[in-house]
Amino acid sequence: MASALKEELKKWLNQLAADEMKDPARYHNSGMLFRLPNGLTVEPVLIRKKFLKWQDAHPEFPRIVFHGLRHSSATYQLMISGGDVKAVQGTTGHATADMLVNTYAHIQQSSRVELGKKFEEGFYAKSESPSPQAVPAAGEPTISMTALLELLKNAGPEVKAQLRLALLT
Repeated sequence: MASALKEELKKWLNQLAADEMKDPARYHNSGMLFRLPNGLTVEPVLIRKKFLKWQDAHPEFPRIVFHGLRHSSATYQLMISGGDVKAVQGTTGHATADMLVNTYAHIQQSSRVELGKKFEEGFYAKSESPSPQAVPAAGEPTISMTALLELLKNAGPEVKAQLRLALLT
């Protein structure tokens, strides 16, 4: 958790405790992090209205639905972490890495274009001397590009997922 967020949460929790101390007999702790001064749950429609009001005050940001913040957060965490699905899974609270990958790992167009450029530069670059990776060691088996592509095409979903993650990092 970022230190700035941690400090904001501490302030908020102190505010919740102060709200409860004002009138403990009438305070109904809903157990929710975001709750009204009387402890009751904030209705989703109120959160939506407040978010819409904030969006009206900040036209410089694209308009999204409130839940879109979760999608954006997970997407940017994946991009910043270099595709570290397990780390992002821990911060977003998803039960499985598969759920995170299948739901939130949509990479923005600019990232796909950049990945394509990097792949082209690294894979199709012609150098004067072959790289050590391109020259098989003595006795090492070789495989044709066609055979390799066929193996990848027929690979199981787990292998394809690992390859996708390797390409994104």
